[in-house]
Amino acid sequence: MTRRSSRAIALLASVLLLAACAPATIPLRPGTSAELAAQARRAQVLAQLPVWRASGRIGVADGQRGGSGGFDWAQDGESFDFTLTAPITGRSFRLQSGPDGACLSGLKPQPVCAFDAASLLRAELGWMLPLRELRTWVLGMAAPGSASHMRYGPDGLPAQLQQDGWVVQYRSWDAQARPLTMPRLIEAQRAPYSVRLYVEQWRFPETAPGAHGDAPGRR
Repeated sequence: MTRRSSRAIALLASVLLLAACAPATIPLRPGTSAELAAQARRAQVLAQLPVWRASGRIGVADGQRGGSGGFDWAQDGESFDFTLTAPITGRSFRLQSGPDGACLSGLKPQPVCAFDAASLLRAELGWMLPLRELRTWVLGMAAPGSASHMRYGPDGLPAQLQQDGWVVQYRSWDAQARPLTMPRLIEAQRAPYSVRLYVEQWRFPETAPGAHGDAPGRR
């Protein structure tokens, strides 16, 4: 890791506080045929929702350093706008990505841009995060393009996903989200890296399928 990356991570860690409480372990099992069918219907609904927004709290760690803060994540198809805000100073870091590349602002006087968001985070922060996969994981689904293994919890909803060497835990779900039940607390781990997202609010367009009624995954 370069000195520049170390300084960037140290800066992030100095202004953010990592949440360290460990959630209780829940029993895991393969999904029943009904649960697998419900998950397939969830995927169909979410495939029609390329535009969404989530906000809440995020914690990150690399085995040695960590930090946490508030986040706002706006997704529009393949493009996204992700803002992380420090809890005390209010300083924000913004990562924007689209067809023309990605830019990170807030770390330096001028935005830093690269071909894609993942390589930009590696270069500036030393982080190796599966951003494309995380976009799907946070919705409670496996990412397309590689093998995955999903296990379910007592509530009949996905509880653990294993894919590309990462283990994604769905610690809790938001039954009040619309148009369908959405993950609330998500942890993704691949040693030494970990990401924890606590989603306080999900927002979808008012015209989303099922926005005014029941939808797959509603319990």
